[in-house]
Amino acid sequence: MSGEDGFFQRSTPAPEPAPPRREPSLLARSPVFAVLVLALSGWLLFELGPDVAYFMTPLEPVDLGATGSYHLDLARENRLVQVRGELAETVSVTVNRSGQERTVGRLAGTNLLVDRPGRGGPPIYEGRLLPSRLRPEYAEVVAALRERGAPLGEAWLVVRDGERPRQRWLPVLGAFLLTILVAINLRALLKSLRA
Repeated sequence: MSGEDGFFQRSTPAPEPAPPRREPSLLARSPVFAVLVLALSGWLLFELGPDVAYFMTPLEPVDLGATGSYHLDLARENRLVQVRGELAETVSVTVNRSGQERTVGRLAGTNLLVDRPGRGGPPIYEGRLLPSRLRPEYAEVVAALRERGAPLGEAWLVVRDGERPRQRWLPVLGAFLLTILVAINLRALLKSLRA
Protein backbone atom coordinates (compact mmCIF):
# COMPACT_ATOMS: atom_id res chain seq x y z
CA MET A 1 0.00 0.00 0.00
CA SER A 2 1.53 3.31 -0.99
CA GLY A 3 1.63 6.22 1.43
CA GLU A 4 -0.98 8.05 -0.60
CA ASP A 5 -3.47 5.16 -0.43
CA GLY A 6 -3.02 4.92 3.31
CA PHE A 7 -3.63 8.63 3.71
CA PHE A 8 -7.01 8.49 1.92
CA GLN A 9 -8.11 5.43 3.84
CA ARG A 10 -7.34 7.00 7.18
CA SER A 11 -9.08 10.31 6.36
CA THR A 12 -12.45 8.77 5.52
CA PRO A 13 -14.61 9.19 8.63
CA ALA A 14 -16.68 6.29 9.85
CA PRO A 15 -20.41 6.68 9.11
CA GLU A 16 -22.38 8.12 11.98
CA PRO A 17 -25.25 6.10 13.38
CA ALA A 18 -28.73 7.33 12.40
CA PRO A 19 -30.39 9.48 15.05
CA PRO A 20 -32.94 7.63 17.15
CA ARG A 21 -36.48 7.85 15.80
CA ARG A 22 -38.57 10.26 17.79
CA GLU A 23 -41.88 8.94 18.99
CA PRO A 24 -44.85 11.25 18.33
CA SER A 25 -46.24 12.90 21.42
CA LEU A 26 -49.28 11.47 23.15
CA LEU A 27 -51.29 14.50 21.99
CA ALA A 28 -50.39 13.88 18.35
CA ARG A 29 -51.44 10.20 18.63
CA SER A 30 -54.65 10.87 20.53
CA PRO A 31 -57.84 10.20 18.54
CA VAL A 32 -59.71 12.52 20.92
CA PHE A 33 -57.42 15.40 19.92
CA ALA A 34 -57.94 14.60 16.22
CA VAL A 35 -61.73 14.55 16.69
CA LEU A 36 -61.63 17.92 18.49
CA VAL A 37 -59.52 19.48 15.73
CA LEU A 38 -61.84 18.01 13.08
CA ALA A 39 -64.92 19.39 14.84
CA LEU A 40 -63.43 22.87 15.25
CA SER A 41 -62.11 22.92 11.67
CA GLY A 42 -65.48 21.74 10.33
CA TRP A 43 -67.32 24.48 12.22
CA LEU A 44 -64.88 27.15 10.95
CA LEU A 45 -65.23 25.85 7.37
CA PHE A 46 -69.02 26.06 7.74
CA GLU A 47 -68.70 29.68 8.92
CA LEU A 48 -66.37 30.59 6.04
CA GLY A 49 -68.52 28.76 3.46
CA PRO A 50 -70.70 31.71 2.33
CA ASP A 51 -67.69 34.02 1.95
CA VAL A 52 -65.79 31.42 -0.09
CA ALA A 53 -68.89 30.74 -2.23
CA TYR A 54 -69.36 34.49 -2.86
CA PHE A 55 -65.68 34.77 -3.84
CA MET A 56 -66.37 32.24 -6.63
CA THR A 57 -69.63 33.80 -7.94
CA PRO A 58 -69.79 35.44 -11.39
CA LEU A 59 -68.60 39.04 -11.70
CA GLU A 60 -71.64 39.97 -13.81
CA PRO A 61 -74.35 41.32 -11.47
CA VAL A 62 -77.92 40.05 -11.50
CA ASP A 63 -80.08 43.05 -12.48
CA LEU A 64 -82.96 43.42 -10.01
CA GLY A 65 -84.42 46.38 -11.89
CA ALA A 66 -85.39 49.92 -10.96
CA THR A 67 -88.29 51.84 -9.42
CA GLY A 68 -91.56 50.63 -10.91
CA SER A 69 -90.05 47.52 -12.49
CA TYR A 70 -88.24 45.55 -9.82
CA HIS A 71 -87.42 41.90 -10.53
CA LEU A 72 -86.92 40.69 -6.98
CA ASP A 73 -87.93 37.17 -8.08
CA LEU A 74 -84.43 37.01 -9.64
CA ALA A 75 -82.78 37.72 -6.29
CA ARG A 76 -80.45 34.91 -5.19
CA GLU A 77 -78.70 35.05 -1.86
CA ASN A 78 -74.93 35.40 -1.84
CA ARG A 79 -74.78 36.74 -5.41
CA LEU A 80 -73.64 40.03 -6.91
CA VAL A 81 -76.73 42.11 -7.70
CA GLN A 82 -77.52 45.56 -9.02
CA VAL A 83 -80.64 47.56 -8.20
CA ARG A 84 -81.68 51.18 -8.78
CA GLY A 85 -84.06 53.34 -6.77
CA GLU A 86 -84.42 55.80 -3.94
CA LEU A 87 -84.04 54.85 -0.28
CA ALA A 88 -87.24 55.60 1.63
CA GLU A 89 -86.08 55.38 5.26
CA THR A 90 -82.44 55.36 6.36
CA VAL A 91 -80.43 54.78 9.52
CA SER A 92 -76.77 55.74 9.99
CA VAL A 93 -74.62 53.06 11.60
CA THR A 94 -70.97 52.80 12.55
CA VAL A 95 -69.10 49.56 12.03
CA ASN A 96 -67.47 48.76 15.38
CA ARG A 97 -64.27 47.15 14.09
CA SER A 98 -63.35 49.80 11.52
CA GLY A 99 -65.23 52.87 12.77
CA GLN A 100 -66.53 53.33 9.20
CA GLU A 101 -69.88 55.10 8.85
CA ARG A 102 -72.50 53.34 6.75
CA THR A 103 -76.09 54.09 5.83
CA VAL A 104 -78.73 51.38 5.80
CA GLY A 105 -82.00 52.19 4.10
CA ARG A 106 -85.05 50.52 2.66
CA LEU A 107 -85.48 50.64 -1.09
CA ALA A 108 -88.86 52.35 -1.60
CA GLY A 109 -91.70 49.91 -2.26
CA THR A 110 -89.67 46.80 -1.36
CA ASN A 111 -88.45 44.65 1.53
CA LEU A 112 -84.89 45.18 0.29
CA LEU A 113 -82.40 46.99 2.52
CA VAL A 114 -79.27 48.62 1.13
CA ASP A 115 -76.16 48.89 3.32
CA ARG A 116 -73.84 51.41 1.73
CA PRO A 117 -70.75 53.36 2.76
CA GLY A 118 -71.31 57.01 3.69
CA ARG A 119 -74.54 58.91 3.18
CA GLY A 120 -74.85 60.26 -0.38
CA GLY A 121 -74.31 59.05 -3.91
CA PRO A 122 -76.41 58.09 -6.92
CA PRO A 123 -79.34 55.73 -6.39
CA ILE A 124 -77.54 52.78 -8.06
CA TYR A 125 -76.51 49.97 -5.75
CA GLU A 126 -74.29 47.06 -6.70
CA GLY A 127 -73.06 44.54 -4.18
CA ARG A 128 -73.58 41.27 -2.36
CA LEU A 129 -77.08 40.07 -1.56
CA LEU A 130 -76.32 38.72 1.89
CA PRO A 131 -77.25 35.17 2.93
CA SER A 132 -80.20 34.98 5.30
CA ARG A 133 -77.97 33.55 8.07
CA LEU A 134 -76.31 36.99 8.32
CA ARG A 135 -79.66 38.76 8.86
CA PRO A 136 -79.35 38.81 12.68
CA GLU A 137 -76.52 41.35 12.26
CA TYR A 138 -79.17 43.80 11.03
CA ALA A 139 -81.85 43.15 13.68
CA GLU A 140 -81.24 46.48 15.50
CA VAL A 141 -81.23 48.42 12.22
CA VAL A 142 -84.50 46.79 11.13
CA ALA A 143 -86.06 47.65 14.51
CA ALA A 144 -84.95 51.30 14.10
CA LEU A 145 -86.36 51.43 10.56
CA ARG A 146 -89.69 50.02 11.75
CA GLU A 147 -89.80 52.71 14.46
CA ARG A 148 -89.45 55.28 11.68
CA GLY A 149 -92.46 53.77 9.92
CA ALA A 150 -90.79 51.45 7.41
CA PRO A 151 -93.30 48.75 6.41
CA LEU A 152 -90.80 45.90 6.56
CA GLY A 153 -92.17 42.37 6.57
CA GLU A 154 -90.33 39.32 7.87
CA ALA A 155 -88.76 38.34 4.53
CA TRP A 156 -86.41 41.32 4.16
CA LEU A 157 -83.07 41.05 2.36
CA VAL A 158 -79.87 43.13 2.50
CA VAL A 159 -77.63 44.29 -0.34
CA ARG A 160 -74.18 45.27 0.90
CA ASP A 161 -73.30 47.95 -1.67
CA GLY A 162 -69.72 47.85 -2.94
CA GLU A 163 -68.89 44.30 -1.83
CA ARG A 164 -67.76 42.48 -4.96
CA PRO A 165 -66.51 38.94 -5.60
CA ARG A 166 -62.75 38.23 -5.81
CA GLN A 167 -61.89 41.01 -3.34
CA ARG A 168 -61.60 39.22 0.02
CA TRP A 169 -58.88 36.55 -0.13
CA LEU A 170 -58.58 35.91 3.61
CA PRO A 171 -61.64 33.59 3.88
CA VAL A 172 -60.43 31.60 0.86
CA LEU A 173 -56.92 31.24 2.31
CA GLY A 174 -58.38 30.32 5.71
CA ALA A 175 -60.62 27.66 4.14
CA PHE A 176 -57.66 26.23 2.23
CA LEU A 177 -55.54 25.94 5.39
CA LEU A 178 -58.45 24.45 7.33
CA THR A 179 -58.98 21.85 4.60
CA ILE A 180 -55.33 20.80 4.92
CA LEU A 181 -55.74 20.60 8.70
CA VAL A 182 -58.86 18.44 8.28
CA ALA A 183 -57.00 16.09 5.91
CA ILE A 184 -54.03 15.71 8.30
CA ASN A 185 -56.22 15.04 11.32
CA LEU A 186 -58.56 12.72 9.46
CA ARG A 187 -55.55 10.67 8.36
CA ALA A 188 -54.20 10.62 11.93
CA LEU A 189 -57.60 9.58 13.29
CA LEU A 190 -57.97 6.75 10.77
CA LYS A 191 -54.40 5.60 11.47
CA SER A 192 -54.99 5.57 15.24
CA LEU A 193 -58.26 3.65 14.83
CA ARG A 194 -56.56 0.99 12.70
CA ALA A 195 -53.72 0.53 15.20
